[in-house]
Formats: sequence, structure tokens, C-alpha cells
Amino acid sequence: MVVKFSFDLKNTAIFQAVKWGNHPAFRFISFFKTIFLLLFVIFFGFFLYGFIPNRFPPELCSRLLGLSLILFVFYIGFCLKESFFNSKFKKPKLKIKISEAIKNPEKYNLAEFLSYETAKAIWKSGNNSDKLFYNLLVYNPELNFVFSRALLDLKEIKKTLKIKLGEKCSRPIDYSKDFQNIIFEALKIADKNQHQRIEIGDMLFALAKQNLIFKKILIDAKIKAEDIENLCLWLQRQKEKIREKKKFWEWKNLIKKGSLAKAWASGYTIVLDKYSNDLSEIVKQQGFPEIVGRKKEIKAIERILSKQKINNVMLIGEPGTGRESIIRALAKKSLLGESSARVNFKRVVQLDLPKILAQTKSQEEIESILDTVFKEAVMAGNIILVIDNFHNFVDISGILGSYLRSPKFQIVAITTFSGLHKHIEEKQGILAMFEKVEVSETSEKETLMILQNLCLAFEQKYKKFISFPALRDIINLSLRYEPAIPFPKKAIDLLDGVMAYVSQTKDKIVLPKHIAEIVSEKTEIPVGEVRAEEKEILLNLENLIHQRIINQEKAVREVSTALRRARAGISGKKATMGNFLFLGPTGVGKTETSKVLTNIYFGSKAKMIRLDMSEFQAIKDIPRLIGSPGQEGLLTTLVKENPFSLILLDEIEKAHPNILNLFLQVLDEGHLTDGLGRKVIFRNTIIIATSNAGYKIILEALKQKTEWSNVKQKLLDFLFEKAIFRPEFINRFDAVIVFRPLTKENLLDIAQLMLEKLKKNLKQKDIEFIITEQVKEKISELGYNPVFGARAMKRVIQDKIENVLAKAILSGELKRGDRVKINPEFNLKINH
Repeated sequence: MVVKFSFDLKNTAIFQAVKWGNHPAFRFISFFKTIFLLLFVIFFGFFLYGFIPNRFPPELCSRLLGLSLILFVFYIGFCLKESFFNSKFKKPKLKIKISEAIKNPEKYNLAEFLSYETAKAIWKSGNNSDKLFYNLLVYNPELNFVFSRALLDLKEIKKTLKIKLGEKCSRPIDYSKDFQNIIFEALKIADKNQHQRIEIGDMLFALAKQNLIFKKILIDAKIKAEDIENLCLWLQRQKEKIREKKKFWEWKNLIKKGSLAKAWASGYTIVLDKYSNDLSEIVKQQGFPEIVGRKKEIKAIERILSKQKINNVMLIGEPGTGRESIIRALAKKSLLGESSARVNFKRVVQLDLPKILAQTKSQEEIESILDTVFKEAVMAGNIILVIDNFHNFVDISGILGSYLRSPKFQIVAITTFSGLHKHIEEKQGILAMFEKVEVSETSEKETLMILQNLCLAFEQKYKKFISFPALRDIINLSLRYEPAIPFPKKAIDLLDGVMAYVSQTKDKIVLPKHIAEIVSEKTEIPVGEVRAEEKEILLNLENLIHQRIINQEKAVREVSTALRRARAGISGKKATMGNFLFLGPTGVGKTETSKVLTNIYFGSKAKMIRLDMSEFQAIKDIPRLIGSPGQEGLLTTLVKENPFSLILLDEIEKAHPNILNLFLQVLDEGHLTDGLGRKVIFRNTIIIATSNAGYKIILEALKQKTEWSNVKQKLLDFLFEKAIFRPEFINRFDAVIVFRPLTKENLLDIAQLMLEKLKKNLKQKDIEFIITEQVKEKISELGYNPVFGARAMKRVIQDKIENVLAKAILSGELKRGDRVKINPEFNLKINH
């Protein structure tokens, strides 16, 4: 759809800037400014060299000084001229906002909203979007930042565009449809980014979404248009930081140099200084680092600290969510005077309680030091006291309580949700003197910005270039495969680990493959491009499972296809990799299928989390499953520790209905909140629930030779009628699979599998075991039971064969090197 709008570049104020920018009077400003500055430095350097030690005659020194001053005046003149051009020509005032123009595009000339750089590129491009793309790259060398980080060869792209465009430079008056789409798209992007005009980044992102050449380049490089947007925003933030640093006269930059005895206006804090860390001073020494996000939490803390009563903050969040960064942001705003009146220009000081405990010998001594510290904080009047891991020090609540009511005593106590529930909530008197502020993990977008801010420091430390696709994969893979750790910690730790890994290689650039390698190593989960070995397993999963599972083709096929969809990443599911309900009589292979799948795909039987749901028949059993203060959850803890696993819920029909309700969210959304309020992610698990409820329906259907396609519906109707399962529970599963009872022919094959396992065990003792058809038939005959499936056959093999073999080995009748055969009467025939 093409939006109609007016676009007349020549009839805009910004076009005058473009015209004047090509005029010799302004075109070479930067060149001459640099030349005159360089000449001034050279001649003034000669003047100093000759004047101070009297190397040059006074007349020569006078001429050098005069020439230096003339050159400096010219430099200042060009600076003023450039400043005049940038402020008056490049940024003409706008009468309306972009948002208004988007609502009424036909009413306004949208060319008015172009920045100088984008207007210049469009003027030289006419109606050709390819030419616009080319000119945007040619006249804006700063975009090299975007393309280098995206691992795109800018020179090659320019070359491709130049070949495509040829030598034509015509500029038709009417604008083509694709060109109009790009302009309007750029306008919307600028509005979203809260820009007054369409900046270079806005136009580049619009081209990434609309221009066919650019789209193909991005597809070939596995780069998304959104990646270009993020890179442009990153570039914009870098430019803003540089501009801020240049404004040395601003308060933020001046205060970095130090202030003149501001602390003298407050009381001495000798003991406090001994047992604390001054976060305000640390923030100042770090150059007031940028804090990403957290505006809501910071605002809440400032509001609480500004109150007359209950002005103490309980900051609650899991380690790694950025609680410390919030405190540093508070210190920064206070130091710069950007907070409220009762918070501005105060020292944010973190009490070092472990140090106090380490240097004292008795409780009385601890209380004496703390009493002195708290008195100093009150007397100084400019202290905001921070206590980290407050839940570990609730014993000091007695002495702390007398100070918490004082309006001059401001404290921020940091704790976790478990610490709050286990220790602090018991002290209701103390808890009542705090107002809680909860801290959740940062968003993916905020975490990406944090990584971008850390990039330069990591690159300087490890001497490796960090590509944007690598940063993108750090976010995506840590989100998916490290659910137990919050953002931004898991992303920062992963970046640090990857940098340490790459620093030991010859690679100069950190790439997505490096991220996948480290994540796979840490989680034991196959990540990234599917390797040949894993590809072979996935494509032949049915055959591999059927080597150990007889019959049940539908169950095996459903599970195998779900795994392939999950690994290929095409299902788009945010829940588990797959969740299945296996219905059928006991002994038909429901649990065995789960075991085989775990061993083949997950690589080890240890990757199975098996729960007997008959142990959870009452509501009081829920804490055992999901945990509670002081108790780990049998399900949630194991999933947090083994996020890549198969969860087997045996006899699920025996669990309490409220426990089944817990699994509705797991099956639908892939996560569950545990008993301590923590989010546990199940997205890298397969859930298989088994049940033999209604198995008589299956057996009866077989007797009556009912069409197998109708058996499943009859079984489900029975389960709903008897209220064993609710429809909304059943509907959460990817597939409900009814296992067929085993036939005598199936039992022959199963007998072969069981005897092969026995044969393998005997081979380790250098004994050859011969399997005969007659023995298999006899075992199948004795072990056949439609109700108990193959389980009776296991007992037959154990009683009739394994016991006989064990006795023969212990008696010395059967030795190493022997061949042994068992006849249908279960007598041994041994060949020595």
C-alpha cells in the first residue's frame, strides 16, 4: 500500500542548507579549519621553542607570535562559520512534529523533516532508492561503524551498487512508489525513535526494510533489518557521548574534576568511612557510567527516600538483575543534583558488614561499632546508607530499629526474594519500617544496550573485535539456554567467557559460532548450526528408537517430528520442545519409549527427570513439587539444574487436580513460578506424561475388533466422563498417543531385544550365548498377558534363564570361553 503525500525537497529550508553546503564558502570549512589549527600549533610551537630559552632573536619570536595569533584568529573564524552553518542552516525550525505529519501526510511537505545528511543524499539520488542507498553510504563515512559491526563489506556493497546504477545520474521530478514507501517508512521510524527529523539511521533502517538490493545483502549475510536498526541506535548513542564529552563546561564534566570541599559542610564519619565503600566516589572515578533503563525503580527509591516517615528502601531482586547498578544510578543522580531535594548531593555509602564481623570478637563490640556508624550517618546528615545481603544480617535489626524511625537516617537494604521470605518476614517490626521496591531482570533490548556499552572495554582488554551478530546471539542463546540466571548477568558473563575463549585462538573477530560453542559447552545442549552427527540422529530418529521399541509407530513418529521441528527452530513455540500424553495398558512401552528417547537424543539416561505422580495426591504435596522457603522442589530445582532434559510424569492420573493445574502453564507457556517466586523455564525440555487410565476400554475394543482410529476417541470420552482429566488439560499436549497392547508377534521381537541385552552382558565375561527361536517362542508364550504387556516376560527371563545361568557360573559349570545354549525346557547345553 502506497501512502499519498507531498514531497518537494526544493521547496524546503533544509534544501537551502544543502545548496549552501556545496558552495565553496562552506564546502571547505572543515578542511581550512584543520589546516589553520595545524599551522597555529606548528608556529606557536616554534615561538615557544625559541622564546623561553632565548634561542631565537626577539624580532623573530615577535613575528612567530604574531603569525601564530593570525592563524589562530583564522581558525576561530572558521569555527564560528561552521557553528553558524550547523545551527542556522542545518537545523531550521520545524513548525509541527513528525507525529502530526504521519497522521496527515497529504497536508504537509514531508521533505521538511529531512535532516541535512538525508536531504543531501536524496537530492543527489532523484527517485532511485538504489541511488539513495549508494549516496547515503558515500557521503556518510560514519556508517562504516554499522557495516563493520554487522560484518558487511562496505566497499563491496558500494561496488555492487555502482555497477547496478551505471553512470546514470538523472533526477526526475516525480518520485516512484518504492521511493515513497521508503520515505514514509523512514518518517515512522524517526517518530518511533523520538527524532525531530529523519536522521541517517532512520533512512538506513527504512532502506533495510524496503530496498531490494539491501534486503538481499542482509539475507545473504544472515542479518535482519532490526539488526541494522539496533546498530544505528548504537551509533547514535556513541555520537551523543562524544558530543557530551566535548562540552567540558557542563556541570557533569566539571564535577569529574572534583569539587571544592563540599563534604566540609557535613559532619565527620570516621568510623563509617573505615567500614564502608563510598559508591558516590566510585561512580565519580568511573566517569559517571551510563545506566540503562531502571527509571521506574530509581524513581520509586527517590520517592521513598524523600518521605518524612518510613523513608527506608527494601530493594528486592535476584543476584544478577542489576540491583547494584540501580544504587550506582542513585549515587550518580544525587551527586549531579538531578534527584529530589532530600536526595541531592548526598553520599551513597555501602556498609561493609563482613569487614566489621571479621575484625570484632564479640557481639557487644559489633553493636558498639554499628551504633557509632549509625550515629555518624545521622549526625552527618548527608548519608544514604546501603546494606547488601540484608537477609544475612537480620541480627543487627535490634540496634538498627532505633534509627529507622529517624527522618535523618536513610537506608537502602538489598535482599533476595528467598532472603525476604526466609529471614526478614519473621521480623515484622523491622519490615514495617521499609517500603519495598522489586527488581526484575532487564529486558532483551536493555541487555543489548548494556552489552554495547561494555563492548569497547572488552575489546581493549582482549584485543578482539566484537561483531553485532555475536552480541545478538548472546542475548538469544542466553535467554533460551540459561533460564535460571537473570539478565543482564547471564549475558555479561557469557560475553566475558566468550572473549576469554576467543583470546586463546587466532580469530580476530568474535562471531556467532563462538557464542554457540561456549553455550553448548556450558549447558551440554546442541546449539547453533546442526552438526553432521546430530543431523544424522534427528533424520533417523524413528529407526534408532525402533531398534529398542517394538510396535508403537505413531508414538515414535510424533515424538521424532516434534524434536526435528524444535531443533530446526521453525515451530515458533515458546513452550516445551514437545509435550505428549501416552495412554495405554501397563508394559506396552510408554516408559521405555521415554527412556530410549532420553538416551538417544539427550545423550544420557541421567538427562531424565522422572516423577511418580502417585506421590502427589494431596494439595499439601505441591511444595514438594515446586519448592517452598527452606525446601527445594523435586521438579523445579531439577529443571533449573538440568534445563535440557526429558521430564517423565508417570501415572499422572493419580496426581491431585490442583497439581495438574500447575502443568497447564508449563505445557502452554513453557515456564512455572516456583515456591519462592522464581521463574523456572521448561523450554528446553520434553515432557511425557504416562497413564494407564481407561486401559480396559482399549482391551475391550481389541476383543470387539473395533477400528483402531475410533479407540482413541472412546478412551478420551471415558476419561472426560469419569473426570479423570479435563479437556483443557488434554488440549495442552502436542499429541495424545494411545499405545497398542502387544501381540504375540511383538513379544517375539521384544524377547529378542531382551535376550540380546543378556547376550551382551555374557560376552563381557567371554561367554557366547546362543539365542534360538524355540526359546523366544517359549518366553513369549509364558510371558504373554494383555493386561501387563511385556513386564511378565521380564520376570520369565529372570526366573527361567538368568537364574540358571547365574548358578552355572557360580558353580564353575559355565566358564570363560564357553558357548551356551538354552532349550525350551530351560536346560543348559554348554560347549567348552
